[in-house]
Amino acid sequence: MSLIISLIYYLFLLLLFGYFVVYHFPQMTSSTSNAASANNPDPNDQVEELDHEKFYHHPVWPQRWHHPELTKEAFSKYKQELWFKDAADRPSRRILTQLFPCNLPWGFIIYRTVYTPESEELWPIVLERIAKRLKEGVMSEAKDNESRVEQLMVKSHKNVIISDPHRWNTASIPQIRSHFVEYLRKLNQTGCPDIPRLAACLVVDEKSLNSIVKDEQLGFLGVIDGWYNPEEKYDFASYRGFMRVQLIALWNLYLDFDRNPMWMLCPDYPDGWIPVYPLGVGGTVQDEDGNEYVRRREGSAERGRGRGHW
Repeated sequence: MSLIISLIYYLFLLLLFGYFVVYHFPQMTSSTSNAASANNPDPNDQVEELDHEKFYHHPVWPQRWHHPELTKEAFSKYKQELWFKDAADRPSRRILTQLFPCNLPWGFIIYRTVYTPESEELWPIVLERIAKRLKEGVMSEAKDNESRVEQLMVKSHKNVIISDPHRWNTASIPQIRSHFVEYLRKLNQTGCPDIPRLAACLVVDEKSLNSIVKDEQLGFLGVIDGWYNPEEKYDFASYRGFMRVQLIALWNLYLDFDRNPMWMLCPDYPDGWIPVYPLGVGGTVQDEDGNEYVRRREGSAERGRGRGHW
């Protein structure tokens, strides 16, 4: 009995000491926490400077990307072969040549902001459908049954997935934009983006996740302009640096980001509606749930993919 009383006494002293340390010397626990964070930094916040001798790497990837068919030696050999030269006017050939090596693999930076129990089961389906639509878009560029350039493009694709339920669950557009802008700053990207991946980031929230599961063509993702400046005057006053893109249009969006900033690609839209990047001229708009607004088009396309009137 005396042993039990002694154990309770010493346990009480230990708890009392812990209380004293936490409330009277908070800097001790704070510094310990900061030291732990320094030793285990969040990959979301890290960045590796672009190295023109190496492939692109994002710290959320456990390993640096590589592919045996896309070494410097292999790529130099491709440039001498007829099938590669004949594909000079095809998007995949142009992008491979522009991005090799330091900006391959190509792809999008995608933020996940939904972490419900149901989404855990659906998330692999969403990622598979995003990759599938990008692959189909690339392969649609092949000509005369010659698709080696497009096959290399598919093999050099890898998205960056920013995912952390404690940090990004139900994150807002401004929160995501702020993080993405900081990433661009760390990469020393201060002028107009010359890499499609850095023009904007994509977002999968609960509504877009459900839309993708429901329809593997017209399901949508959010698109956030990392270069949006609320102080700048754009061609149309409603532009807020956000739009949606349907799965079927993801490849076209990537190609357009290779040539234009997002504000030139975003459809004009009436207040209370969300612009949707199109396949075709003009685009469309949706409400929060993805229901489309029937547009009335007057006149011809303007710039990029054009804007109509509502």
